[in-house]
Amino acid sequence: MTEPLDALITAARSGRGVTELERGLWLVTDPTETERLLASKGTSTVRSARRTGFTSWGPNGLDTWMAVRRAAHPFLTASRLTSAIPVIAEQAERAVSGWPSPGVVDVRDETVSLISAVNVRHLLGEPSEALSALVERELVLAGRARRPFPLASRRLRHAQRATYSAIRQHIRSRPSPTGLQAVLTDHGFGEHTVTLALRTMLLSSHHVPATALAWALHELSTHPDVQESARAEATAHPEPTADLPLCRAVIRETLRLHPPVWQLRRQLTAPTRGLPTGTTLLFSPYLNHRDPNSYPEPSGFRPQRWGPGFHPAPGAYLPFALGPRTCPASQLALTQLTVILAAVLKNHRLTPHRDPAPTFDALHAPRHLRLRVLPA
Repeated sequence: MTEPLDALITAARSGRGVTELERGLWLVTDPTETERLLASKGTSTVRSARRTGFTSWGPNGLDTWMAVRRAAHPFLTASRLTSAIPVIAEQAERAVSGWPSPGVVDVRDETVSLISAVNVRHLLGEPSEALSALVERELVLAGRARRPFPLASRRLRHAQRATYSAIRQHIRSRPSPTGLQAVLTDHGFGEHTVTLALRTMLLSSHHVPATALAWALHELSTHPDVQESARAEATAHPEPTADLPLCRAVIRETLRLHPPVWQLRRQLTAPTRGLPTGTTLLFSPYLNHRDPNSYPEPSGFRPQRWGPGFHPAPGAYLPFALGPRTCPASQLALTQLTVILAAVLKNHRLTPHRDPAPTFDALHAPRHLRLRVLPA
């Protein structure tokens, strides 16, 4: 389904980087204006109306969430993640070694299962297949609730309550001295806030990185030369590591070509750059990442572009957004995806089986992607 993207491409071509789509709604594709507007203090996230009492952050929710982000930041930095790399690699190895080889895999199912197991283990301090399943169900129902499915909203509320209750029960009965729970508790946050923070982190780190990994595997299956070079790099390091420049470049290039979060909405809470309060701004990482002034051969898969001297402007590369609402787990995602990709390549060789049908819905995802898996 590409209709939403086609409409934005048409609008972008008719404007000069900041284009009015309709009254009060502007599309921003100019990299410089993207950076300025996303970084502006007068720009806020458009909030979802589908919140219930137990998933609400309260009247000062934004302030609380920003305080949680600041407290969690050290837990999510690259230096802190170094000690977690062996655990990530172990779980990834266990998961990918179970793939049929030779055989065909449903890439979306496998990457969601793998990423969820890794994130639950990292954030809670121990694995929980039951909680992974609840997170998956809530996200699926959230997607359906955006459409006119009967009973969708009621089922979503039940799923939200189930996820919230399971996380709260987990931190009550099995408090972890190493997970994010301990970090937030040490900063004085109460049980409700800690539960909401963990739920938010689990939901946001479930489908999005799994989708990015699926796209990365697809690109490697269609670029066997890059796949072989990345495999050689991975196998040259018998011990788990994220110090894999080519594997990381594959992830960065995948996030450029296929940003799972392909559009962002923000609302102005104060007049900004000639636009009035209340204006809705629409940004598209997908479009900005194909800016020919920033990327030679913008539609090509070229991981080698991410050499030491290549630094695109922030407004031309924003897979994790920009400004005060930048994804707090961006370093976690890059590290996890690099380590997991290396585990896949050490075990398997990937070739195309069924091409994906790209979607541009809540996420830019490779629907129906199947890959043939062979022993490495």
